[in-house]
Amino acid sequence: MTVGIGCMGGGRLGGGHLGRNAAAALMMVAAWTTSALAADANDWRRTAETDLDAMHDILVANHPAMVVAKDSAPFRAWLETGRVEAKKLLPAVRDELTYFDLLRFYAGGFRDSHIGAYWLKDPGRLKRPYIWPGFNLAWAGGGYIVTDHPPDTALPPAGAQLVACDGVPATALAHDRQERNGQDLTLDSQRRRHAFWLLWAGEGSLFLPPLKACTFTLSGGGPASSYALTYRPTKADSRPAPPARAQFGLSRWGQDGWWIGAPDMASDQAWKRTLTAVKTHLQAMRRARTVVVDVRGNTGGSGDFAYALANLLWGADMVNAGKPDLGPVVYRASRLNRDQLAAYLPQMKEINVQTGSAAILRRLLARYDEAIAAGRTTFTEEAPGRNQPLRPPPNPLRGQVIVLTDGACVSACLDLVDLFLALPNVRQAGTETDADTIFMEMTKAPLPSGHAGISFGHKAWVERPRGSNVSYHPTPGLSWTGNPADDAGERAWLAKAAGATP
Repeated sequence: MTVGIGCMGGGRLGGGHLGRNAAAALMMVAAWTTSALAADANDWRRTAETDLDAMHDILVANHPAMVVAKDSAPFRAWLETGRVEAKKLLPAVRDELTYFDLLRFYAGGFRDSHIGAYWLKDPGRLKRPYIWPGFNLAWAGGGYIVTDHPPDTALPPAGAQLVACDGVPATALAHDRQERNGQDLTLDSQRRRHAFWLLWAGEGSLFLPPLKACTFTLSGGGPASSYALTYRPTKADSRPAPPARAQFGLSRWGQDGWWIGAPDMASDQAWKRTLTAVKTHLQAMRRARTVVVDVRGNTGGSGDFAYALANLLWGADMVNAGKPDLGPVVYRASRLNRDQLAAYLPQMKEINVQTGSAAILRRLLARYDEAIAAGRTTFTEEAPGRNQPLRPPPNPLRGQVIVLTDGACVSACLDLVDLFLALPNVRQAGTETDADTIFMEMTKAPLPSGHAGISFGHKAWVERPRGSNVSYHPTPGLSWTGNPADDAGERAWLAKAAGATP
């Protein structure tokens, strides 16, 4: 609709014939705009409900928790109650941002790091403006603590601990603003990762409205003090520096140590270069006092890389003798899961660390086809037999191996930790990892609107020793409590804590 405003006479709007026409035109524009916004909001509410129901139905038809008993109760409970709770949010949906808030609420409620909603359109459309109160929080000692900030008497001092905001206790506040917003705060590692933005506000967010006032207890003791929050636009330095992250490659560490960086489990060529370097220096590494495997920032990929590295360091015989017994894998047999796996086949690269992967994939596809044709909902792959030697082989590594972790470590990164901690003279350092469930290996599916999609695991490790949502904690004495962004500081601390020679 196009509305012509025409010429506006002098003086106040509405003085004379042309003024009245202009005023009427502006009223028409305002009415049309209000009507269009209301219609648009209704469209987004309908879209959100349709896609929410589709998420539910896709999970029912394709997720292994529907057909295995192990660790499935939380999934099945939230599947229905979560959809009911999500539909209560529909009246607040008015645009694509709040539409995605609702989908993320439902996906996050499963407390499964492999279940998520993802955006399919231009990611720039999901950039929401944020405002902040001029200070941040950190999770430490079981509470939310004000971090350092420029002196300002209107702000709570650094070291003060959050008690409540607008009458809501800190723990409940974190649930309302972060857990309902898709974050899992069951683990301390995740509270640490997300603490800084607890008091931030997002424009139009379903879960992050501005707060009015918060109370804090001061580090020196005494009664709680209340501070009014004054929000302001975020700046480049509003967000804390990102946590230190491993860098791919092999390097010397001190006088008698080696450092292996592995920031993901997905970069084929980077892993190939790193493994080649390890092979080149293997004899020196086996004589070293300390070998560090740095997986900070690693959110997973393929567990094949973990076995490739372990086989080099310890030898295949020792790895085979010591690796955890993961037991059988139950696959959810569905056309969607089968087709997702088939889509990987043209991309499969037969490089050193994944030799035979294409053949394994073809065999799995045949198992899928057989199960689907027979109308079965699952098929089971037995774990490879363990070749137990008559006696354990000698450990070829003279020194200790340290796996350096942080709260990002999940999925295949946890598979690496599972494996390495089962081998001799290995310790974990750094901070607590993330956690995952026994439901692994991703399937992705678009939702009916085409705006977003859902991801989830399609197989279940029903006898995996590590249960669902169980994290790893550092070996006593090897917990890093410093600034997560201080890479140099963490390395220096580790050298001292691990007894390495600088």
